[in-house]
Amino acid sequence: MKNTTRKLSIILVLFLIVFVSACTKKDETKKDSSVTIVTPSVVQDKEAVKATVTPAATKEISIYTMNENTQDVEAVSAVVNEDTKITPELIVDKVTDSLGERLIDVGIDSVTTEEDEVIVSFKSDTPPVVQVDLSVETTILDAIAQSLVDNLPEYPKVIFRVEGKAYKSANLSFGLNDIYLDGNKSK
Repeated sequence: MKNTTRKLSIILVLFLIVFVSACTKKDETKKDSSVTIVTPSVVQDKEAVKATVTPAATKEISIYTMNENTQDVEAVSAVVNEDTKITPELIVDKVTDSLGERLIDVGIDSVTTEEDEVIVSFKSDTPPVVQVDLSVETTILDAIAQSLVDNLPEYPKVIFRVEGKAYKSANLSFGLNDIYLDGNKSK
């Protein structure tokens, strides 16, 4: 009987502790003066609130990449902000990003323009210059060149180089000013 009363007393005390602590309002939140919480007022213009959550307008550009199964060139779309200027650098970045998704890290040294030509210079220690066979190297070069020509009619010619010098890899070599793709000839 003594044990039962003792157990009952302990359970009752624990219950009261849990009950009291659960019902006690704890306002121990420290206020940080560097944080400002802003809540929209009811009077606030609904269009202004809508404008703050509207996603940025985008547009698609057509680029080329490598099909993972066949290793052939395939067309894909890249999404950019609507107000983004389409430049040779942007096109090359989008193509190399897409190839990177396929685990091919193309190293770009520079992208420049001269008259009606885009000159893409690769790093000497990354694909397409090293670590790939002829098929993959050609696919990378074709994807970049075709993407540039299709999106930039003012630059119909594409020249490839390696660190500013003539393009030379284990599989291919071109003269310093050899045109890899001339969009004027394909029309």
